[in-house]
Amino acid sequence: MDGEENKRHIRARFWRKLLRLTRGRVPILKALQVVEAEEKDSSFQQAVANIRRLLEQEEKSLSEALATEPRFFSLSVIELIRAAEKTGAWDEILAEIADGIEEGTFD
Repeated sequence: MDGEENKRHIRARFWRKLLRLTRGRVPILKALQVVEAEEKDSSFQQAVANIRRLLEQEEKSLSEALATEPRFFSLSVIELIRAAEKTGAWDEILAEIADGIEEGTFD
């Protein structure tokens, strides 16, 4: 697996795991804590820690927090999350993001 493919795999796994945890009614902050603890890539783990901190301590929205980590989260993904925040269609949108990353539609 080359570097770009590995990065795509890490991000898709993040969204799938977040989807499954939140579908199981795990609160978003706890879900991010679990994902962070289980992440093996240290730079992505640090990004997830930063996102969680922004949500928890600075009361940012998820889309605002993701926007601080452009290495891992594209504008397309951030806009989809913003749509989920407005509509509540989390399951559908998180799955769409994971699929789009796996297919290469989203960076």
